Amino acid sequence: MERRALIAVVISIAILVVYQELVMKRFYHPTAPTAENIEPAAAPTPVHPPSAEAPAPAAVAPIAQAAEPPVAGSDVVIDTDLLHAVFTTAGARLKSVELKRYRSKVSADSPPLQLVQFPIDNDLPLGLILRGAESRDDAAVIYQVDRSEVSVPSDGHAAVTFTGELAGATIHKRIEVTGDQYAWTFNVEVDKPPSAYTEMAIGWSEGLNPAGPQGGEVVYDSVLMLKDGKLRHDLFTSLDAGLLVESNIEWAAFSGSYFLAALAPDVPESNAMRAWAKRTERSVDLQLLFPPGTFTSNVAVYTGPKEIERLEPAGHGLRRAVDLGFFTFVALPMLQGLRFLYRFTGNYGVAIILLTVIIKLLFYPLTRKSFESMRAMQKIQPEMAKIREKLADKPEEMNREIMELYKRHKVNPLGGCLPMVLQLPVFIGLYSALQHAIELRHAPFVGWITDLSAPDRLGALQLPFVQHPGIPVLTLAMGISMFVQQWMTPSAADPSQQRVMMIMPLMFTFMFINFPAGLTVYWLTNNLLTIAQQYAMSRNGKR
Repeated sequence: MERRALIAVVISIAILVVYQELVMKRFYHPTAPTAENIEPAAAPTPVHPPSAEAPAPAAVAPIAQAAEPPVAGSDVVIDTDLLHAVFTTAGARLKSVELKRYRSKVSADSPPLQLVQFPIDNDLPLGLILRGAESRDDAAVIYQVDRSEVSVPSDGHAAVTFTGELAGATIHKRIEVTGDQYAWTFNVEVDKPPSAYTEMAIGWSEGLNPAGPQGGEVVYDSVLMLKDGKLRHDLFTSLDAGLLVESNIEWAAFSGSYFLAALAPDVPESNAMRAWAKRTERSVDLQLLFPPGTFTSNVAVYTGPKEIERLEPAGHGLRRAVDLGFFTFVALPMLQGLRFLYRFTGNYGVAIILLTVIIKLLFYPLTRKSFESMRAMQKIQPEMAKIREKLADKPEEMNREIMELYKRHKVNPLGGCLPMVLQLPVFIGLYSALQHAIELRHAPFVGWITDLSAPDRLGALQLPFVQHPGIPVLTLAMGISMFVQQWMTPSAADPSQQRVMMIMPLMFTFMFINFPAGLTVYWLTNNLLTIAQQYAMSRNGKR
């Protein structure tokens, strides 16, 4: 019974990891038709956000793209301590935004990370679309600008205003930036729009990596939003059918593991958001639609890392973009502890090891109790085998005899796995913290491990099932340590069951091959410490 419970715990962990890594991230495609997941129409048609006068749309369709070829415009540069943003007067759109404190690759000479990833033609972020009897966007509009270059100190702020004409209306776009923040304000005002247009939308289009995931870091892989206080996450691969979400949208964003490009409307109660994937052009569009008759809007824009300390002051609930899962109450202190230890070590790999040691020491009493219970179960195994053999045809009597055996020897059949169950929230919380910690991105550890957020690889040998070339040294060491740990664990099972359990190290090794090195360092350290504890407790038991 005790052994079965232990097997259930281990398999539960494995299922959790496999489901999160292989199913949710790669194969999840919502297909059930709902009010928020609607098949696209055959041809582009105007889409109206919800309002008292207009019913909700019956279909979602992409915007008809401007027929004009890309229009050349002059650049407008906004430079702060954190960002280097470039706008173009063609459409008054965001042409580039580089994060000065984050490199695009591990190498020291790598350029800053670019958050406008793969623009297609002139469909750049922060375009304006007027809707009504027809739809018009401002991609071909050449705006006038009041200043072409701005340098903002860390304790200052500045603004740039673009002015242009679209369909007979005067458009004003105002960008307000603060020097020490990744959040900035995007103000839009449409003066005297023609009666043919009844509403407007602000959009951000992102092209997908043309080389696929192997072509470099996947900065964005999903659309993320906060609606009615609940976080919604849709992978790009699930947007083939289009997506329409109505009202109470606090913010909508392109999101990845470490970075965010978010739009937060000033009036979330009456906005709508839609997104879709255009596979022919390999792009994903996100648009905020404003209510009919609304031609003035303030939108908070966040273009930066998914750091709680940066997202919290930006407001609009953007802090929720850092989703540490069900065990956030554990994961967040783990992440803070990791940062604290880094102050003393200067190396996140060493900080992970120290944090694992601290956790193992805190849980040592539970580990010892679990070990002693399993060893006690192992001692009475011969008597249990005799009872099962003698009363094989009388299951009720056999169970009574086994329970009497437990009482005589004062053994709790759940004593071996219960302490492990109590530790699960901490282990899973630390796993989640390490998986989402932007601090591990491009963080070196030792030797060939130059990026704790990437799988460890030594050399350039291409192996089967390994996404990146090289030998996964840490992962193989973790598998060996798990095998040793399994071999040393007292078992009350028969030899055939023990051989089956030996498959677990092989399964975990296969799962961890493409996991970030930081996670592998944690699991390997945990295994080694468990082996040391088991060895010490075994010696004490013999004495």
